[in-house]
Amino acid sequence: METKTETQRQLEEAKKLKPESQDLKGTFIAVLLVGAIILLSWFGVFGLFLDRA
Repeated sequence: METKTETQRQLEEAKKLKPESQDLKGTFIAVLLVGAIILLSWFGVFGLFLDRA
């Protein structure tokens, strides 16, 4: 029984020492895609404005 609690203690200590890192590559790509869509639509509308003016 003591070895199990000792293992649990070691795991808890390892979690405390190791900071959690998050992988944000997918979020970054999604933000870039949304930004590209917004820019393309803005330039499209601006082009229509210039064409009709």
